[in-house]
Amino acid sequence: MKVLKATREAIYNVRRGREQLVVELLRTPEGKTFVSIHKTLRGAYKTGEGEKKEWDLFEREGFKEVKESEVEYETLPPEVRKAISSAFRY
Repeated sequence: MKVLKATREAIYNVRRGREQLVVELLRTPEGKTFVSIHKTLRGAYKTGEGEKKEWDLFEREGFKEVKESEVEYETLPPEVRKAISSAFRY
């Protein structure tokens, strides 16, 4: 497995109808651009001891800043919209 190092160029809290996504625009040192799409924003899991833990993406470091800055899908840059629509066939 190869791990890519990339820096975040932009992050968007996207609203499209009733659906909400968090989209990151990432760039590698070689100049390749990637779009990371987070569709699951909240969840829960059980620890080894059986304890249930809940998580919220907007409470994690690096995602807190976009919680209140929601944007509409149509306002995203064209290359980001293209990546999202090819991933989910919008």
